[in-house]
Amino acid sequence: MSKELIYQFKLRGQQAEVNNSDIAMCFPSISGDGSYFFTLNDGTRFRGEEVKEVMRDKISPLITL
Repeated sequence: MSKELIYQFKLRGQQAEVNNSDIAMCFPSISGDGSYFFTLNDGTRFRGEEVKEVMRDKISPLITL
């Protein structure tokens, strides 16, 4: 099974995460506080705090009932 990279972070005080394939650009803040600036493929921009990179098993999009 393949792995996928997920970024987990705080966004406006709430826990959030985004898949690496949805990110157009990502770079760390020069403040060195663990925050990153993200730009998503759809143009959305935001600053995530306490960012962690997590590797997960990739889940198949096929759902069987």
